[in-house]
Amino acid sequence: MSYRLVRREKREELFGELLEFITGIARRSVERKGSFTAGLAGGSSPRNLYRKMRENFPYWEESYFLPTDERCVPSTDPRSNWRMIRELLGERARVYRIRTELSPEEACGEFDRELSRIGRLDFILLGIGEDGHTASLFPRTPCEPCGVNACLSESPDGLKRISMSLEFINRSGEIAFLVFGESKRKALTALIHGGDIPARKVRGEGDIFVFTDLEVSGG
Repeated sequence: MSYRLVRREKREELFGELLEFITGIARRSVERKGSFTAGLAGGSSPRNLYRKMRENFPYWEESYFLPTDERCVPSTDPRSNWRMIRELLGERARVYRIRTELSPEEACGEFDRELSRIGRLDFILLGIGEDGHTASLFPRTPCEPCGVNACLSESPDGLKRISMSLEFINRSGEIAFLVFGESKRKALTALIHGGDIPARKVRGEGDIFVFTDLEVSGG
């Protein structure tokens, strides 16, 4: 496994390049099997990407999106990844909603069954936290399985989280990280150079793409 860095100093160019990348995967998936399934990161980093995607992505009818993870908060809560993704992508996007009105265990079980139905994503977009977490897979914090494909964890603020499992993430056809901003430099360096962080455990079938505005030193 190796990392392929796509670096652009201007974030608008970075988002444009990533959108082209996603659209190309979607086109090939639709041509091959008539559909496109993708996992999408929450958090603040991909917001402008999703805004750009709303105006320029051509495969809404064939596509199905799932949050990589979700906080156990109501879907109306501003912290909800589903709410953020759904609002920014717009009405045409079909986005799976983790039913956080259920108990965390029940909601996680439902998510696991939906992921089992899908089997494998064509593409997954991941972020990385300053501590090296990705999805809701945190350092030194177990993610308790709800089956093979989903798990329950807890963020440092004590909030319950539901996440795709590492095993499910690693089955994705194409994997990309979006990492930008000086605060992420240490985590990005650990990702590329083999640090002991959860994001480093993501291993795709081929190269993993990293879209960033940061330079990574040797090491």
